[in-house]
Amino acid sequence: MSWTAVVAALDDGDTFRSSVSMYLHPLAGRPILWHALLTLAASDPRPARVRVLHRSVSPLLLPEDFPVPLSAEPVEAGAELTAIRAAVTAPGITMLVDGAAPLVTTPTIARLLRAAERGMVALRDSGEDAACAAVAGEGPALASSDDPRRPHGAVTVAATSPEEVIRVTDRHALAQAAQAIHDRLIRRHQAAGVTFVLPATTWVDVDVMIGADTVIYPGGVIEGQTRIGSECVIGPYTRLVDATLGKGVELKGWNYVARTSVKNQAVLEPYVRRGFD
Repeated sequence: MSWTAVVAALDDGDTFRSSVSMYLHPLAGRPILWHALLTLAASDPRPARVRVLHRSVSPLLLPEDFPVPLSAEPVEAGAELTAIRAAVTAPGITMLVDGAAPLVTTPTIARLLRAAERGMVALRDSGEDAACAAVAGEGPALASSDDPRRPHGAVTVAATSPEEVIRVTDRHALAQAAQAIHDRLIRRHQAAGVTFVLPATTWVDVDVMIGADTVIYPGGVIEGQTRIGSECVIGPYTRLVDATLGKGVELKGWNYVARTSVKNQAVLEPYVRRGFD
C-alpha cells in the first residue's frame, strides 16, 4: 500500500501559557510532535511522504535523518483549514494525524490504513464532533469534508489502547500523556529484563537503554541518551543525564551522574556526583 501522511501542528497552544510552541514541549525527553512523527516512520508500510503543517509564527525543528521524505510547511493564521484541504486532496490513501496526539501506536496506524481502503475512518475519543487523533481515507473524500480533522460520516476505528486518543493541548493533558508513556516505557524495560523496585516512582526517558538484570531502586530519574549496562544497581533517588554506565556498576544512592561515563564494576558511594552540569 502506498499512502501519504499529513501531520497538523496548527493549534495556537494558548492553553499552555508558554512562549514555546505546544508541539515542542518535552514528553519523555523528546518534543510532543517527535513522537507522532516517529510512529509514522515506524509503521509498516511506511508512508511515501510526511508533510508537517505548522503555524508560520512557530518554526519547528524536525528529526534529522528521518527515514522517509519529510517536509515542514508554514501556514498563516486563518488559513489552517484551506492548507489542510490542499495537503490531503491528492488521489490515494492519505492519513491526517494530529501533531498533538503523541501516543498513537503503529498497530493503530495499520488498522486505520486497512479500514481506509473501504472509506473514511477516524480515531477519536467520543462523538461525531470530537477532535480526531487521526483520520484516513481517499484524499479527495477527506478534502471534501467541512473539516478534514472532524469528518462527518467517518467510521470510528478503535484504538489499540485508550490513551492513544489523548490530545496534548494543555499541561493537564501533558501530565496524562507523561503517565501513559511512563507506563509503556517501564513495561518495555521490564520485558527486556530490567527490575524496577517501585516503578511508579521512577522516570525513564524514551531514548534510555538499560541492560538485562539491572535493578533500579525507587526515586530514580534517568534522562536523555543514558546507557546503562547489564547487572547494574541504581540506588534510590539517583539522577542520570546522558550518562553511560558499564556492566556491573553500583550507584549506592542519591547520586548525580551527568554527561560522563562510569567504568565496568565501579561503585559510587552515596551522594557522589560525577560529570558536568
